[in-house]
Amino acid sequence: MKKVSLLVTFVLLGFCLLETQAQYNPKAPYEGPYKLNTWSLSAYLGPSQFYGDLREYDFFPVGTDNFDSRSERGTMHFGVSLGKQLTYLFGARLDVGAGNLKGMKRRIYQSYFNANYFQADVAATVNIKGLLFGPTKLKRWKMDVYAGAGQVWFKSTAYQLGSGRLQRRSDDSPTLRNNTTELNKKASSYTQEWVIPVGFSTSYELTKSLDLGLDFRLNNVNTEKLDATVGGDASSIYDGPTGGRLYEGGDANNFLGTPKGSSALDKYGYLAVTLTYKLGKNPLRVEKKNGKWAYDFNALDAGKGFYHLRYTDPKLLVKPPRILSLAEIDSIAKANKPKEIDPRLLQDTDNDGVSDYFDKEPNTPAGSIVTGAGQKIDFDKYVRDALPGMACNEIFANILFDTDKAIIKPEFYDLLNKVVELMNKTQCRLQMAGHADRRASDRYNVALSERRVNAVKQYLAQAGLKDPNRIVVDAYGSFKPIADNGTVDGLKKNRRVELKLMP
Repeated sequence: MKKVSLLVTFVLLGFCLLETQAQYNPKAPYEGPYKLNTWSLSAYLGPSQFYGDLREYDFFPVGTDNFDSRSERGTMHFGVSLGKQLTYLFGARLDVGAGNLKGMKRRIYQSYFNANYFQADVAATVNIKGLLFGPTKLKRWKMDVYAGAGQVWFKSTAYQLGSGRLQRRSDDSPTLRNNTTELNKKASSYTQEWVIPVGFSTSYELTKSLDLGLDFRLNNVNTEKLDATVGGDASSIYDGPTGGRLYEGGDANNFLGTPKGSSALDKYGYLAVTLTYKLGKNPLRVEKKNGKWAYDFNALDAGKGFYHLRYTDPKLLVKPPRILSLAEIDSIAKANKPKEIDPRLLQDTDNDGVSDYFDKEPNTPAGSIVTGAGQKIDFDKYVRDALPGMACNEIFANILFDTDKAIIKPEFYDLLNKVVELMNKTQCRLQMAGHADRRASDRYNVALSERRVNAVKQYLAQAGLKDPNRIVVDAYGSFKPIADNGTVDGLKKNRRVELKLMP
């Protein structure tokens, strides 16, 4: 029961994989811009051959039946294989197969055997065509080597050449050794052993969905009992009255040997013709155009077709970069050019800190204190009328400095004191930005503007500002002028700290 359940597990695993992921795996471990089909299902049939103790020649099976010979030909293997391509170079396969074996040996053994078997195994595959020739050569061909592990279930019976008398069975056991009636029956139960398959397969892509190929495999079995015979040297006795050497134990009168002889473990193989159906969604096959292999990128981009990872390296589906002409570059630049900015957004004619686009009084006198709309206000009256906790309007003002100085001029003390009074009465916030004219390096000007804005902040704190945390400071050096640095008046206007009172 345990043997049957293991086989059922192999088969169910294969069909579950086939049912759930026949088209492609969206989380494939290969890199590429497009999804590829990765599953395939193969059927194969071909002659099988045994390699072990009961084998007359290594490569040329005996083909005649007579008094001292038994034909080794006519054995077959058939099976199905579920393949999964993990990357272009590496994959896996699940195989389930069955077949029969024959063999004979005149010298020493004077025996022949017949065996039936079935096996299930998994193997890793390597795309040697891709390794040796690359992805662009022999595009219609696929060549793999593979190796894996699995289980084989077999029952075999050995007979004496000439007489045909039954000698040994693969299911022999100590309970059968002296039971002549049972011993003379064919093997009735299967023996289970590990098998290590290694092989080579090649296929040719006939159509978008079908491949035709060959598969040569050698199965290394972990037993000498596949031919119902445990081998040894020429001095051994193999045909005792109780059925030959298969198990350890007994005495010399029963001619019983050891469980494993001195010969190599048994092997068997096959050369099969394979027909492979490439599973997947909307299969594509690369075609030649103008002497070169061409991929249908239109179908790929539209999701109307998928190449198979068996034959397609995903790197080949990466589109080469397109080199644009100057005319194309100019056309793209014009198409993506942003709309023109209203020049009034960049102008402040009266230098009050409000852009002309929003300034309702664009000609206020220099040094005026204005609202966010650019309208001049009586700041003294505004401060006097302010009520505790009232919301603040947006108010702009400038503090000017002498050349290369960060000392506040007395003429601005009254303005700053009023700012302190207003902030202590209300919840106003203050944003200050320091600036300099252009007559120094950028690094020096940024440091100078930072000293100026910190000087104003320090004055406000000393003047009694209760919450300095409501002040935000910035330093821009000479990067944001409001006047022409080529004139004396322009230089003067640029040496400033901008005050912006906000709600």
